[in-house]
Amino acid sequence: MKRILILTALTVSSLPFMLSAQHLKVLTYNIHHAENMNGETDLQSIANVILATNPDLVALQEVDSVTGRTNGVDQLKELASLTGMYTYFAKAMNYDGGGYGTGILSRLPITAKERIALPGTAGREPRVAGVATIKLPGDSMLQFVSAHLDAGKDPADRVSQATALVKHFTDAKTPVILAGDLNAPPAAKEITILKELFADATQGTGPTCPSDTPTVKLDYILLYPKQHWEVVEPRVIAETVASDHRPVVCELRIKHTTSDE
Repeated sequence: MKRILILTALTVSSLPFMLSAQHLKVLTYNIHHAENMNGETDLQSIANVILATNPDLVALQEVDSVTGRTNGVDQLKELASLTGMYTYFAKAMNYDGGGYGTGILSRLPITAKERIALPGTAGREPRVAGVATIKLPGDSMLQFVSAHLDAGKDPADRVSQATALVKHFTDAKTPVILAGDLNAPPAAKEITILKELFADATQGTGPTCPSDTPTVKLDYILLYPKQHWEVVEPRVIAETVASDHRPVVCELRIKHTTSDE
C-alpha cells in the first residue's frame, strides 16, 4: 500500500509537466489564381490536390475573388464547396473588378479572423497575411497564418515584412502556424529573421518553384513556439502542372503543457 501511495504522489506532483498532443496536417500552396502551367484556369486541379492530401489546414496564396481574369469566380468559396472546409479570404488589393490576396481553408472551426497589412514600398504590389484563429478539439486555440511576401529582387521589403510578422506574433498567447510563399530561399536574411521566432517545419525539404523543374525553395511552414511542436514527414508534393509552385505539406504534433513551464 505504501508503494502505491508513493507512486500516486509522484504522478500527481509531475502533472504540471505532462503534455497532451494534437495532430494536424498542414498544406501551403501558391495557386497562381488557378492558372496552370499550360495557361489554363483550372480550379478543380487545385481542389484535387487538397482532396488528395486531406489536410486540416490550408494556406493559399495568389487567390482571386470574383475577378474578370478568372470569370468572376469566388475561388476560395468554390474551393470550400469542393472540399467542405471553412474559409477566410484576406484581400491584399482590388484587382480586375474583384479582389486578390491570401486564403485559408480549415476543417476545424474558425472563431476569429484578422488581416495584417504588411509594410512595403509605395507603388509595389501590396502584401498581407491572413490570420484565422482555429478552435482545436478540447477547446484550445491556434492561430493559422497565410502569408505572401514581396517578390522583388531587392529584399528590403521582405525584410521589413518578416520583421513585422515577428513583432506581431512575439509573445502570442496561442501556438502559431505561419505558412506561405515567402519569396526567399532558406539562407536569406528575411528567413533568418523569421526563424528567430519560428521553427521551420519544412527544413530539409526540396525546392518548390517553378513547379515543372523546381530550383529554389520559396514555400514554408513555420511554427511558434519552437519547443511545442513535433514535425512528421514534411514534403514537397510533386504536382507539376496545376500551379507554378509545388504544394508543401507536413504533419504536426502540437504539445500543450498543463500549466506554465
